[in-house]
Amino acid sequence: MKVPYNDLSRIHLPLKEKFHHHLDQVLHSSSFVGPSPIFVEAFKNFTGAQHCVPCNSGTDALYLAIKSLELTPGSKIAVPAMTFAATAMSVVNAGHVPIFIDVDVQTGLMLVDDPEIKKCDCVIPVHLYGQCVDVEYLLEIGGIPIIEDCAQAHGAQINGKHVGTLGTIGCFSFYPGKNLGGLGDAGACITNDDTLAKKMSQYGKLGANPQDRYDHQTLGIKSNMDYLQSLFLTEKLKHLEEWTKERIEIGEYYSTQFTDKVPRSKIGRDVYHVFYTLQNNREDYIKYMNEKGVQTNIQYPTSLPNMSCFKNFFIECPNAEEFSKKCVSVPLFPGMTQKEIDFTLNCHTSYPSLGI
Repeated sequence: MKVPYNDLSRIHLPLKEKFHHHLDQVLHSSSFVGPSPIFVEAFKNFTGAQHCVPCNSGTDALYLAIKSLELTPGSKIAVPAMTFAATAMSVVNAGHVPIFIDVDVQTGLMLVDDPEIKKCDCVIPVHLYGQCVDVEYLLEIGGIPIIEDCAQAHGAQINGKHVGTLGTIGCFSFYPGKNLGGLGDAGACITNDDTLAKKMSQYGKLGANPQDRYDHQTLGIKSNMDYLQSLFLTEKLKHLEEWTKERIEIGEYYSTQFTDKVPRSKIGRDVYHVFYTLQNNREDYIKYMNEKGVQTNIQYPTSLPNMSCFKNFFIECPNAEEFSKKCVSVPLFPGMTQKEIDFTLNCHTSYPSLGI
C-alpha cells in the first residue's frame, strides 16, 4: 500500500466545477488583480478580526505587519529558533534584528518565558504545526507588539479567540499545502487596529495614497492577492471547519495509538497542520517508512540560528537544534481513508527503534 504525505486532489476534485465557475467569472470580468471583497469579509468573519489585509504571500504578510509598526531601524524582534526561514528573514528585510528564542524541545514552540523577550521591541510567536503558543502569557509582559505567525494555524483558537486576534497583528499564509490554501500563493494580515490596517494596506500598495495610486507617500512593496485566488479561497473557506475536524480526529487518533507519544501543546485548539514524531535516527526511520510505502516529510531540517543567512545573528539554541535533527512528520490530511491511517500507524509502530 502507498500512503502519500498529502493529497490535495481529495479536497479539490469535489470542488472542480466551482473552481471552473470562478475561473470563467474572472475571464469574463477581467478582474485579475486585487482580492474579492467577499473573501475579505468572509475571512474577517471566520477569524473574528475587524480588519483583513490580503497580500501576495505569508512572507509578505509578515513584512507588512513589521513595517506597519514603524519601529526604529535596527529594533530587536524576538522570533523562535524553530520555524520557516521567512519569519526571521522578514525581520531582516524590514531593517531589524532577529533575536532567536529557544523552543520547547518536544513541541518546537517558542519558550515564552525566556527573559530575552522582555528586552525586545516586538515578538513574533509562531503557532507551529497547528499548535498554539501561549500568547496570553506574552500579553502579560505588556508594552511589546505581538505579531502572531499563523501560517500553519488556520482555525486554531485560544479560549475561544482565533489565533491572530490575541496579539497586535496576525499573519496568514495561503500557500497550497496550508490548512486553508489557494491554488497558488497568497497571504493576509488581520488586526483590530484601524491605523495598522491602513498602514499595512498602504505599504502593500507601494506606499500609495488610498485615494490616488500615483501619490506614493512612503516606500512600500507591491503585494496583491490575485482576484482568482481570493475566489478559490472563499470557496475553500466554506469547507475549512469540516476539514479541520478531520485533521483533529486523525491527529487525536494518532496521539492515542502511537507508542512513542510526543506531547503537543495543550494551549488552545490544535488544528494539526502537521503530525510530527521525534526520532533519534531520523534518516533510518524515513528509509524504513518509505520502503513500507508511507511518505514522510521534514519541517524543518535546520534551526534558524544555524542557517548561513542568519550567521550574523547566531545564538546558541540547543533545544531547537535537537528538535530540528529529530523531527519528522507522517501523513495527515483531509480525505485520508481509515485504511491509510491504520497502515501509517502500523508501519510507524513496527519500526524497531522508536524513541526520542
